[in-house]
Amino acid sequence: PDRDAPPRHGDERAAAEELRALLTEATRMRMRADVPVGAYLSGGLDSSITSALAAGMAPGGLRTFSVTFDSAEHDESPFQIEMARALGTHHSAVACGEGDIAAVFPDVIRFTERPILRTAPAPLYKLSSLVREAGLKVVLTGEGADEVFGGYDIFKEARVRRFCGRQPGSRIRPHLFRKLYPYLPGLRQQSAEYLFSFFGASGATLDDPLFSHRPRFDGTAATKLFYSGDLRATLSGYDAAEELAARLPEAFARWHPLHQAQYLEARFLLPGYILSSQGDRMAMAHGIEGRFPFLDHHLVEFAAGLPPEMKLKGLVEKHILREATKDLLPAAIGRRTKQPYRAP
Repeated sequence: PDRDAPPRHGDERAAAEELRALLTEATRMRMRADVPVGAYLSGGLDSSITSALAAGMAPGGLRTFSVTFDSAEHDESPFQIEMARALGTHHSAVACGEGDIAAVFPDVIRFTERPILRTAPAPLYKLSSLVREAGLKVVLTGEGADEVFGGYDIFKEARVRRFCGRQPGSRIRPHLFRKLYPYLPGLRQQSAEYLFSFFGASGATLDDPLFSHRPRFDGTAATKLFYSGDLRATLSGYDAAEELAARLPEAFARWHPLHQAQYLEARFLLPGYILSSQGDRMAMAHGIEGRFPFLDHHLVEFAAGLPPEMKLKGLVEKHILREATKDLLPAAIGRRTKQPYRAP
């Protein structure tokens, strides 16, 4: 996407209508197959939209598939059931407990063929097995919507961190951090001082090219505790974040902060992890092909021309996507705050 071009779609209503048309066509193209096409349904906004559009294009009805968890913190089954009922899909779900994750994890690593930092691919490995048992070979998924339309919590978090960083002495601004993670109740109970420190707002450098992702990089660096002494010696003096910053495009510093954060997600996490380790490799372990309407190149190019506030409006993520599809979804799902897919 051309991040240097000025925004091309200033009228929100017209932009929402064009987005709806592009997304419908992107879904229609990915429903073309000589076998039935199903859909993953997490209960969140993105998979609900793709399922809603696909439901009207599936001869004989759409098959949808979900993962459920014993852990209330991770489980989204009430939203999955509500959406499946609203669409009238033929719905199936696979329950995934901690023991199930542990049991399949050796196979997960075998198929990812690389180290991973999360358990999240394991339930998707079981999910693709469920699809295969149902006799399907192709599914639509909601991948790409967060990267393209500004959906991740890290985008909102960076906006609040910048807001706090401009007035580091404020005792009021840090309270905004409580609005970020409603699915993590422990954070909501913390003091403003704790939140300010926890999110790294105190030591933040506003012109840091990795500003949006610096807390994530610092947190993930804790995995170095597992490195052997020899590996630590080999990596002595090496800074992966510094190397990443050196690889950024020359124009990066001129971009809007949201576009900078979107680039980091789409360029580095999306291809290697989201679409590969967690996506394609877990699906193809059982011979399942995933298709991604939100990554249609016409749709991505259109979204790149939207003003940042149409994507992240205040602290409302994917605003324009919600506007374009609000008639497709039950209100509880259409207005639902982003809950990222996680596993125990």
